[in-house]
Amino acid sequence: MPVDQPWNVYREQLSTLYHGYALWEPNPIEGLYDKVSIGDVGYVYNGFFYRMFNVTLPWDDPSNNRLGELVYYKPLDWGRFVNIHKAPFDKGDYNTPNVSSESNIDDTVSRNSRE
Repeated sequence: MPVDQPWNVYREQLSTLYHGYALWEPNPIEGLYDKVSIGDVGYVYNGFFYRMFNVTLPWDDPSNNRLGELVYYKPLDWGRFVNIHKAPFDKGDYNTPNVSSESNIDDTVSRNSRE
């Protein structure tokens, strides 16, 4: 029985966490584009994402013409993405039950005043 490729095992094991599609190699292929962005359309092969074009950019944007000129389309514009939420923590110390926090500000002040 053939052994599955590492990038497939990686994707399969992480897909159960439901945080998107796990890429074995998340960095873009050098020289093709800077980063993966919202609106990128492409495919995954051997753990790499290959960007073909981006639907939020105009059809004639230079970065969209790597595969040839696209047919005219109106760029997708949703304004601000409504699925992005801020949930800041309240100010305070956060720790697990088995970890405690300790301040050493008084020790530093006392040591400096003795010098």
